[in-house]
Amino acid sequence: MARSIKKNRKRKLFTFLTVLSSLTVGGISHPLRAAALSGGDASAARVTESGADSRIDFPWRKNIVTTYFWIGQGCTSISPTTNIASAWDAKWTQSYGGVDDPNRHEGFVPAKFAATQNPFYVALPFNDVAYPDLAKKFCPWYKTPSTANRYISQCKGHWIEIRNKNGKSAYAQWQDVGPLRTDHASYVFGGDRPHDFNHAGLDVSPAVHDYLSLTGLDLTDWRFVDESQVPDGPWRTYGEEAVVYAALKHQEQEMAENWQPFRKRPSAATQ
Repeated sequence: MARSIKKNRKRKLFTFLTVLSSLTVGGISHPLRAAALSGGDASAARVTESGADSRIDFPWRKNIVTTYFWIGQGCTSISPTTNIASAWDAKWTQSYGGVDDPNRHEGFVPAKFAATQNPFYVALPFNDVAYPDLAKKFCPWYKTPSTANRYISQCKGHWIEIRNKNGKSAYAQWQDVGPLRTDHASYVFGGDRPHDFNHAGLDVSPAVHDYLSLTGLDLTDWRFVDESQVPDGPWRTYGEEAVVYAALKHQEQEMAENWQPFRKRPSAATQ
């Protein structure tokens, strides 16, 4: 089953990459690339990209207790949150393509469906949409949004680097808020430390968890990085695949919405 899914994934990638290569920047690939980078919201990507200062050297947050979670996960003993939705996407599981169950992975990706967002994602305990005053005070790339963009996150999709105790790094995108707190801007952007539940301050996806060989309440270091600083790796490979699958899914949805049943014209004899 897994082998046939993998072959189908490669076949679809080859076919649709050919289609994408023929499209202009203003075509389907451009907004969907932005959407994939921001986690499915093209307008959010534009806000984030325009508001970010690519030359900021962000400091490391060192020795942070790191937990892990996944899209569509049920509630746990320490949190009632199911992760079916994220803080910034009410249909997060649907946007991703399904439940990112780590027990049903093939490598770093789901085995039974094509993920339409980057499987390398994280949660940090601050929500800029819910706390715009704190965002304005602490977030270095934050810009006061227009009325139309008031509920679009400027943090969603931002890249971070995570380093394990052996010095190995993974790169991932900020896609949700947690663990537990949603207002801890002084830690996420400042010099404060996490205080709640064993001092956990970073939630990582199964892909990040496996890539860094994390086991439980591990200590990691993390920092923000600009997209231009993100090196090649599985976070790029699977991120690009997600762009293609998101575009394919979008195209299929448009075709379904625009489909009209064929109606036979009446013949001249019946008119």
